Amino acid sequence: MKHSVYYLIALLVFLLEIAIARGVFGYGFIRGSLGDILVIALLYAVFRAWRTPPLGSAIMAIAAGFIVEGLQYIHLVDLLGLQKGSVLYIVIGNTFSPDDLFMYLIGGGLAWQLDKFVLRRKTAQHSS
Repeated sequence: MKHSVYYLIALLVFLLEIAIARGVFGYGFIRGSLGDILVIALLYAVFRAWRTPPLGSAIMAIAAGFIVEGLQYIHLVDLLGLQKGSVLYIVIGNTFSPDDLFMYLIGGGLAWQLDKFVLRRKTAQHSS
């Protein structure tokens, strides 16, 4: 599969994440859980665009989510004195939740499986 497809997927997921962050789809589960799943899918797509193997992309995306959640646990944004609403404050976040770790696992697993069974299979069909 051409890796430019992964850049397009990453862009679309990024735009969806912005809409979620702005409250376009409401809050609650959409922002709190679906957003966590999608951010890992976004990272997965970026890693795949960089030609990282599928399983490696999933592992790295999940690991990145776990690292950010760890930074939230130690309240890094407060330790650094970052201003609420700043880009880094928003990216890192300030609220640790063990549930988020589960969402990251779901996001990585879904991205990997969709890539494996949908994207790469579809490309294989078109090339035959």
